[in-house]
Amino acid sequence: MVTLRTLALAGGAIRCLPGSGRWKRITDKPLKKFFPYYRHLWMVKGQFALGVTAGLIYAAASGAGLPLMTKVVFPVLFNENVDQSKWYVAWLTSRIGEISRQDLLIYTCLWIPAVFLVRAIAGYTNAYFIQHAGMRVVESIRTDLFVKLQQLPLAFFKRNKSGDLLARLMNDTQMLQQVIAQASSDLIKQPATLLFALATVGYLAFKDRSSFIALIALLTVPLCILLIRSAGKKLTRRARALQEKGGDLSASLSESLQSALEIRAYNLQEMQVSRFRSRIAEIFRLGMKVVKYRQIISPSIEVVAATGFAAALYFGVRAGMTLEGFLALGMALYMSYEPMKKLGNIHSLFQQGGASVDRIEFILHSDDTILEPEHPKPCPLPVRGITFKDVTFAYNELPVLHDVDLHIPAGQVVALVGPSGAGKSTFAHLVPRFYDPQAGEVQLDGVSIREFLKGDLRNHIAVVPQTPSLFLGTLEENIRIGKQDATREEIETAAKKAFAHDFISKLPNGYETSVGERGDLLSGGQRQRIAIARAFLKDAPILILDEATSALDTESEAMVQQALAELVKGRTTLIIAHRFSTIRIADRILVFKNGRIISDGSHDELRDIDPTYQAMMGGELR
Repeated sequence: MVTLRTLALAGGAIRCLPGSGRWKRITDKPLKKFFPYYRHLWMVKGQFALGVTAGLIYAAASGAGLPLMTKVVFPVLFNENVDQSKWYVAWLTSRIGEISRQDLLIYTCLWIPAVFLVRAIAGYTNAYFIQHAGMRVVESIRTDLFVKLQQLPLAFFKRNKSGDLLARLMNDTQMLQQVIAQASSDLIKQPATLLFALATVGYLAFKDRSSFIALIALLTVPLCILLIRSAGKKLTRRARALQEKGGDLSASLSESLQSALEIRAYNLQEMQVSRFRSRIAEIFRLGMKVVKYRQIISPSIEVVAATGFAAALYFGVRAGMTLEGFLALGMALYMSYEPMKKLGNIHSLFQQGGASVDRIEFILHSDDTILEPEHPKPCPLPVRGITFKDVTFAYNELPVLHDVDLHIPAGQVVALVGPSGAGKSTFAHLVPRFYDPQAGEVQLDGVSIREFLKGDLRNHIAVVPQTPSLFLGTLEENIRIGKQDATREEIETAAKKAFAHDFISKLPNGYETSVGERGDLLSGGQRQRIAIARAFLKDAPILILDEATSALDTESEAMVQQALAELVKGRTTLIIAHRFSTIRIADRILVFKNGRIISDGSHDELRDIDPTYQAMMGGELR
């Protein structure tokens, strides 16, 4: 019980307040922060209970079985005529009758593998089912994290590096698995072993007064506890720093692997290698500190225990302790200190796992700032118009849109033009509620979009981004994203409208062709047409085109423009564009500058009166 209390009362930790970037000292018991995650064990309670039961059998075989076996077996083997062995010989004779000395030796020797066999089976069963439970736990926690990541707004991903989030999802949950499953099992198995061993020590001391003096060896337990606490405090700080550096390394690797072209184009290989080596060296340094404080616990306890045991042995022998008493008592004391060492390692594991919990909770406790309505209203169909009412928006207190007041009738195609950073993309992204304005509101048919469920609202909107993401899978699967229950015929029809069917048909596997990671096996124009095919398949009344032709060659742009001209028909459309070839399909043009709409009209109206529009279009206006 002393050891468990020590684990619970170990020193405070430094913890990050989720979403705030601030750190504070906490005095809560370190074990307490793991309690919410134990609910994941409920789904594998049977396997976990079986593993724990096997652990208790292992504890009994280790803490009591081995010392008592030593006390019974060795006197018989070496023909020691002592009282404690007579009951065993009498018991054996009553079961099988009179036996010879040789048979007695055989039966007695069999106790040694028998006890170790029980110990081995119980240890294996414990390890197997605890690992099974642990893997299910980490699977469940990772699922919770992934679900949470899918619910968080775009602003969260702009503030956090994808590689670091990946490290939290994979590495930190792996550490948490060890704490919840393996360490939690040892918190039952090792104290049980310790209690069985101490009970055996007490029993032997009671039976043999000369062994009573050996109990002074247990006075070293408080010193062992101090060693565990001291190392645990140092370990916590290093472990947290190590986890953070690991997240930075994952982010750096992700960035490097996704930017292979730029790195080679600008000869950044040496710089990337230098940064990688620097991060690896820092992780190595912190990792070795973690190893130092984790590994120092066990040998320190051994030295302290050996010193206490030597003192106990000295006084015990002086008090008349026999060899037989020494063997049994020595085994019992050894089995007392062994779980103490393991509990010290468990303590260090909890300290290291605490850093992972903080990093996981940063995600789990991050607020979804785009809240669902308490009493949602159905989205209107057909959509009769989009209205911006005094909308103001800022990123981290940096204003992007100022007092935008605008109505877009249903079916109107509106182009958004202006210099970079003028607020065009933000304006468009407010419609599907990727962000919420700080002031004012966006309405569909006079109803604030905050009144609709996000999923329902976005079902009415199709987006074709500048650089569309294709997911691992086939072309058919990537087009089907627009409508999950679409038939093959509907998919091919959408592809034909997007001018994608011809190039797909020429591929060796047609629609079953794999697109590769991020669609790298396709050209930019082909990826863009797949994205347009998704939009055709979704058939949403509102369409957002985010510079859909800005990075295309002339031939690809021509096909994409034809597809877009067909796609916008009958849809309320927002087109973010810089090229006149894209803008000319618009019925109306909004000119943005410094977060405000400075001009609103058709191409012919703006061409002669708006200097910003003239500068943006340049020679294409003529």
